[in-house]
Amino acid sequence: MEEKELTQRLYEMFQATIPALENIEKGFMTQDQTMLQRRETQFVEILASNLSFAEKIIMEKQKNEVDRRFLNLLVPLQKIALAMRSLMAKKKMILLRDVILSLKATTEVMDLLTVMKTQFRDTRDLILTKNPTLKENIKSGMEKITEMADKYALMHEERLITGVCMPMASYLYLDIIGCIKRIAQELVSFSERI
Repeated sequence: MEEKELTQRLYEMFQATIPALENIEKGFMTQDQTMLQRRETQFVEILASNLSFAEKIIMEKQKNEVDRRFLNLLVPLQKIALAMRSLMAKKKMILLRDVILSLKATTEVMDLLTVMKTQFRDTRDLILTKNPTLKENIKSGMEKITEMADKYALMHEERLITGVCMPMASYLYLDIIGCIKRIAQELVSFSERI
């Protein structure tokens, strides 16, 4: 594979994730299970679309440096897809079981998704430009998400103790913010391998 082809393939993959993330955000806020299901499928397909391409490269006896770099990027991409799938599964469970997240918890998740979406945009642009400032932005986005998620988890603990939040909602909420933290961390891992 040539460098230009790798850049184009990765850029297009991340370019396609931006509208998918925006729709996931909308589906999350509107509680629309059909929209969430379609967007989850779309998101995972985007990230999984390179698996057959990767398999072809793996089977080749001779791999150039660009092939090796592409294969090295697969692990964080797979981890991003798995964490996103887990996030969506928790949201679907909320809808299927009629679990009610408080307005505060929903707002907190939306805040985290907004920062994560910025990380995806910065990653997309880093692929094309190799701008080190974008790499720093991706890392600071992860740090911001971690800080926010940890703060939200503490505030949530208080909501649980005071009875504002029920145990099932608590479990799902904490798992969702954990998934967002994992995605943010894997975006940093991906950006460091570019």
